[in-house]
Amino acid sequence: MPTGPTSTSRKKFRRANVQWHAGAELSAVWAAYVVATGAACTDPKTEAVLIGPIADINNRFLSASIDVGVFWKNYVAQRMDDCDLSESATTALLAAGCHEMQLDQMANVVKKRLADARAAFSGRYPKLNEQLVLRGRPLRERWDTYGEGLLRGVERQIWNNSPPDDWWPTRTSGWLVQPLVGGDGHHDGSNEKFWIEAMLTDADPAVPEVLRVAWLVTQIAIEKHTRQRSSDTALLAAWQYASIPLVLAAAADVELVRGPELPIGRAMELWKFGDAAAADKLTRWWKEFTEAPTPLPVALRKLAV
Repeated sequence: MPTGPTSTSRKKFRRANVQWHAGAELSAVWAAYVVATGAACTDPKTEAVLIGPIADINNRFLSASIDVGVFWKNYVAQRMDDCDLSESATTALLAAGCHEMQLDQMANVVKKRLADARAAFSGRYPKLNEQLVLRGRPLRERWDTYGEGLLRGVERQIWNNSPPDDWWPTRTSGWLVQPLVGGDGHHDGSNEKFWIEAMLTDADPAVPEVLRVAWLVTQIAIEKHTRQRSSDTALLAAWQYASIPLVLAAAADVELVRGPELPIGRAMELWKFGDAAAADKLTRWWKEFTEAPTPLPVALRKLAV
């Protein structure tokens, strides 16, 4: 990992300490994003109640030459950053190319239609917070069982068991959202938080959902450390890719992953990170790294090429 102080007498704390929350509001944001971007929604009834206001928003964007994808990506990021609907919509519109002369009028329309979509989603799931608490229990319990071992395995590979005292985030919050695409999740490194679809069962037993949590927490740690301690931010993308086999190798140590080879390609597919070509490159890199180990910062330069 990029240079930074280490300590052989680290503070005692649970690496896997995650404060879990039921994210009904974030679920509505996620649902709007799924419908707006044409993702393969596994809940046709939710899609049906949202399609009216969301399609209206997208049609207005197309007429005004506003980038649809950029708006929704920025809107979700803003809401994840605890911005309210009004501020998030305005910021996302500017990022998506809305002209300042159109901004107020367009923002008012978008906010109204987003509020309509939120109301429709609430009608579909009137007691979502309570449902998410129940839906998230299997994942939380599995994290309580395996999380510490998974993160210990990751730090052993990166730091040889001597990470900096502040390597793992100590106030990570995990937000559970209603599953709509059969498993997904993203992180916000600057705020040490992530969200994840509250799947009752694993989409693929070969890559359990608890590993997605470990990967998201590891991504937060990598971003935080790179931002605070390292001037070599060019390797951040390589570190993000490398975190996938690092987590899978840690999972193999606790027998959550089995088989002669790590399921790198399948994990990338499930976690929606990179394409088939990137998976092939990462698999080859990991094979070379394990056959002829070198310090990770050195090995990563090959991955960054």
